Amino acid sequence: MYNPFEKLKKVKIKQTQHGSNKTILSSNTISQQQEHQVIKGEDEDDKALFLSAMAGVKPLNKKGRQIPGLNSFSPPSSRKYKSNQDELEKFLRGEIEFDIQFSDEYVEGYVHGLDSRIFRKLKNGGFSIQAHLDMHGMNTDQARLALLYFMREQYSQNKRCVLLIPGRGLNSPLGIGVLKREVQHWLTREPLKRVVLAFCTALPRHGGTGALYVLLRKYKKTRGKVIWDRYLKYEG
Repeated sequence: MYNPFEKLKKVKIKQTQHGSNKTILSSNTISQQQEHQVIKGEDEDDKALFLSAMAGVKPLNKKGRQIPGLNSFSPPSSRKYKSNQDELEKFLRGEIEFDIQFSDEYVEGYVHGLDSRIFRKLKNGGFSIQAHLDMHGMNTDQARLALLYFMREQYSQNKRCVLLIPGRGLNSPLGIGVLKREVQHWLTREPLKRVVLAFCTALPRHGGTGALYVLLRKYKKTRGKVIWDRYLKYEG
């Protein structure tokens, strides 16, 4: 049977279906927007946490891994190493220079380049006297031999400061202290120059102008060997 409302019903049904689809679409759109907002909120939270953790951190100026203290290391100067090497070679060859000053009463000498504070301490009697040699009444040969034996023994025992007493020479011809001048000469020649760092006139309480403080090097077996036997011969 022909029904004139049949088409109208179909249209209504289509509108209903279309409206339903529209409702579903709107629901899906809202859901996607909410999810986007949630994700955006989580991203902002993560960003805030990251910025909080990185607070106070400064970016590196240079690329690559930085090791603290690495750039502060500086290798020893080749010039300084060469200078030390040259000094050692001079010592082994016996090329040791002394700066010497003297007058009729006073005398002082020290290895070239010695720290001035060390020499000043010696002059002021700052080193403890560990041994002494009295050469009164000896002639030149006897005094020289006694000095060599004495210095060899003290050096081998690693003594640092000794007192030599050659006397003022008041009883010598013309009142000249020959022995005192000879001692100064021996201290700056082989073999004693290899073991002596400095010497000077003693203070009055230790003999004054008739005595000498002598500062010895530290004893080292690895350093150039001092050939004592060559000089330990009595020539009197």
